[in-house]
Amino acid sequence: MKNYLLLPLLIFFAIGTKAQNDHKHVRLIEEIKGKRYELYIENTDTISYDIFLKVDTEDFRRSSERPILKTIPPKSKQRVLTMVILNGKEGKYTYTLVINEVAYALQFDKDFELLDTKLDDALTSKTVEIYTQNDCSICPDAKRILTKNKIGYQEYNIDQDTTHYNKLIKEFKALKPNSVVNHIPILKVDDKVYNQIESLEDFIEALRDGFN
Repeated sequence: MKNYLLLPLLIFFAIGTKAQNDHKHVRLIEEIKGKRYELYIENTDTISYDIFLKVDTEDFRRSSERPILKTIPPKSKQRVLTMVILNGKEGKYTYTLVINEVAYALQFDKDFELLDTKLDDALTSKTVEIYTQNDCSICPDAKRILTKNKIGYQEYNIDQDTTHYNKLIKEFKALKPNSVVNHIPILKVDDKVYNQIESLEDFIEALRDGFN
């Protein structure tokens, strides 16, 4: 059995038709065409999410009465339900949307195995630095990726000491004067600096690039 780096995280929303959920990347979209209501789930992230959708209503005829379980791929919008309003009804409904990041963990576990095979010969030949911060949400898992792949690294937490961070910023600005460097985490592999890391997938891609 695989050891996953992320625990399943369920985020529940029980909201009405006009409310907006607060998930950063996944949301329900309603498109109305006459009496036909099309419900979509949009995922703007670079990873997949499993969703559970349950719609409660007496105003519609639905293409499915059962709860919907579906994996929403990265950067996609998937139609999940068609509803037709019944004559004389107002068109009211409520729904429960569960966004499950288990798919996120599974995907990255597979990526780690690929990472192991590709980086094996270069693990001891590179100098790796990671710049972290106490409130960085992906930093703990980024460090676990390095540890799992047996990549030696030096961590600099900028909440504890900014000396090395300030030196890095100065060097980077000298090379790219118009670049923004203040996004954490920052990964440095030898002389390559990666400062546009928004997700663990970005971090893995930066590692692959750094070790190529």
